[in-house]
Amino acid sequence: MRKLQTILSSLFLMMFALSLHAQVIEGKVLDSKTQESLPGATVYLDGTTISTITDGDGNFSINTRSSNATLVVSFMGYTTHRLENPLQYANKKLKVLLVEQSINLDEVVVGKGPFSRKQMMKVFREQFLGESKSGSSCKIQNEDDIVLYYDVSNNTLNASARNPLKIKNNHLDYEVNFDLVELVVQFNYKSLEKRNQIQSFFSGTTFYKDISKKKKADKKRMETFYGSATHFALTLANNTWEKENIRLFVEGFPANPDEYFQVKDTLGFKKVTLIKEPQKAVKDIKIQESLNNTIKISKTRKEKFIKTNFNILYKKDKQSVVEFADKVIYVDKNGNYTPIYGILYGGYIGTLKAGDMLPTDYYETIKEMQKE
Repeated sequence: MRKLQTILSSLFLMMFALSLHAQVIEGKVLDSKTQESLPGATVYLDGTTISTITDGDGNFSINTRSSNATLVVSFMGYTTHRLENPLQYANKKLKVLLVEQSINLDEVVVGKGPFSRKQMMKVFREQFLGESKSGSSCKIQNEDDIVLYYDVSNNTLNASARNPLKIKNNHLDYEVNFDLVELVVQFNYKSLEKRNQIQSFFSGTTFYKDISKKKKADKKRMETFYGSATHFALTLANNTWEKENIRLFVEGFPANPDEYFQVKDTLGFKKVTLIKEPQKAVKDIKIQESLNNTIKISKTRKEKFIKTNFNILYKKDKQSVVEFADKVIYVDKNGNYTPIYGILYGGYIGTLKAGDMLPTDYYETIKEMQKE
């Protein structure tokens, strides 16, 4: 997971250092052993609606629209190929070699686990899709491809998928291909109860197909965007707090973002630096024991300060807790940021899962609608 995060973070910073005038990437998809072409392979840009299919000779041509998102190539029965920083190959003919998946028993575990597949699938749906309107509306059409395992040594539920998950989001009107790398849900002891969860995370690549008719999903998608992590990152990077109806708080009191964050332009990104940690005051308490064994408690006038989290409020009904795990993050024009785990969320944003995810270039759609 750390390796994946490091790769994504470093490559994200390179994206706009390249010339973006060349937008078409061409290539050919082949079997790595036989060198035979693979017609019908899916080629897409991670997190977007941009995709194509290889022709009868395995050739493809995809217009990136200047997006430098990871290029993903998938074909049934083969290991998915991911190509970072694809714009560097814009003027070259790519040769993509896919490796046939080896037949395995999904790391068979000797002995029966503590929980049934039905019990684990319930937790998987909650932690992967979410329980919002969007998350609850999602249907995974190939759940049999999900591999689940509960590790009793560290009380974690682990999940992966043999093939990309085909998800129909009936609320946001998307068909989503989610190539799940991993999902991990950690508990404080052997349990699947929500109250015993410590943390959860998942990773993978996505492709979106818009199935909305006559823009009927536009309102629901905009409602999902506003108040999300992406919306917060854009507000932070552009310093548009009042315009975006987002307020920053520390320990229940309004806070001035300029006191905590410094924003600079760099390589087409906004570089956001946390210059001051949010803190709360705690009074010292001295406990003194008298000769007759009675305890006297006296409060000193001195205060010490300890680190706390930010709270953000979108309008009046979406409240989130925000912690900066990294003091420097980079935000692109659509609100996507790196490191991808540089900001941690609780509250409203913390409840949002894959069912509430939108294409990474969705903000461009909002800007186009505002022009109309």
